[in-house]
Amino acid sequence: MRLVILMSEGLQCCICNGKTSTGIVLLNQYICGNCEREMIHTPIDQLKYEVYKKKIKNIWKQFLKKA
Repeated sequence: MRLVILMSEGLQCCICNGKTSTGIVLLNQYICGNCEREMIHTPIDQLKYEVYKKKIKNIWKQFLKKA
């Protein structure tokens, strides 16, 4: 199941720090639609994939600290 957030005010993406009005929320962290698409389509042999993996890992760490 995928929840898409539509906001009149932009939210700050936890990946790129940009402000947009469409994206997803993963473990209470907002990810813009552009970053979501980039993550999905980035091949695992690219350096960018490791960057995204590290950012998602940090989202998990923050979530588990609060739990």
